[in-house]
Amino acid sequence: MSEQAKSPLEDLPAGDLAIDAFELLANETRLAILVTLWDSYRPFAEDTTLPFSELRERVGTTDSGQFNYHLDRLTDHFVDATDDGYRLSDAGLTVVRSVIAGTGLEEPTLEPTAVDMNCKLCGSPVEIAYEDGWVYVFCTECEGLWTDGGDHARGQLGRFSLPPAALADRTPEEIYAAAWLTTFQKLYSMIEGVCPTCSGPIECSMVVCENHDDDGICGNCGRNTRGAAQLSCDICKEWVQSPLGSIAKYHPAVVGFCYRHGLELQYGVDGLAQIGRRLDEAGSDVTFVSETPPRADVTTEMDGDEIRVRLAEDLTVLDVTERTA
Repeated sequence: MSEQAKSPLEDLPAGDLAIDAFELLANETRLAILVTLWDSYRPFAEDTTLPFSELRERVGTTDSGQFNYHLDRLTDHFVDATDDGYRLSDAGLTVVRSVIAGTGLEEPTLEPTAVDMNCKLCGSPVEIAYEDGWVYVFCTECEGLWTDGGDHARGQLGRFSLPPAALADRTPEEIYAAAWLTTFQKLYSMIEGVCPTCSGPIECSMVVCENHDDDGICGNCGRNTRGAAQLSCDICKEWVQSPLGSIAKYHPAVVGFCYRHGLELQYGVDGLAQIGRRLDEAGSDVTFVSETPPRADVTTEMDGDEIRVRLAEDLTVLDVTERTA
């Protein structure tokens, strides 16, 4: 008899705990318990617990013994038991939030739609589209910044992961701004070394195309820039890829430099015009000063003044130099 195949879950960093979590969620009654407790949950409320009898009645399970079995399985994992009843634990809240964020709208899509912004490469109108959890930003004329070979590869200026719930009651401009804000908050957390999804450790690296074609989109790397930043979580595999200029603009010296020149690098969901100003007025020039290991100088120029940030291979800042005209 052949040896039973090992579950891929056993190799996860969380090991048996991950297997237990998936098994706990693979039951309709347990999921109904979590959703019912979520429905009664209110942020900042003094108490949102449900007594056993009320929880069972809301879930709709007539067999008390079966219900108690499933509730016990969830307790100490996704549900907290108190003297007054039951409530979602932090882990339970995270699970339900993930489901709601991923199914906030029924299969939402957004066909290519014009937004109030022009391409920073050629000045042509910009459109956005939403499909399969991604916001695509693309130029209507030029070949854009990079390509991933997908349906919206032509003229791509950006691709932002965004849960479907983010599309609710928002204009195309607000969807674009929400995608930008969500991605940059993820990026900033990862720069600090903490995964925004699971709080695990982050691996940061600068990737450089060895045979880069500077004439538009490179056939080797699929970008029109030679280098990029890649950050990924060692635990849950969350990731983000970014231009090196965005890494430099997180440094407080660059934030202050832009602020002194009348440009704030913070935005709201209605801040597409401010995002446009950032792209218009605070572009970055990247020069690679070392090949092995790769090191890059990222220079931002405003009103004749310059600030230069030198980045190491792991995206740490080695040096900051400012020059006043």
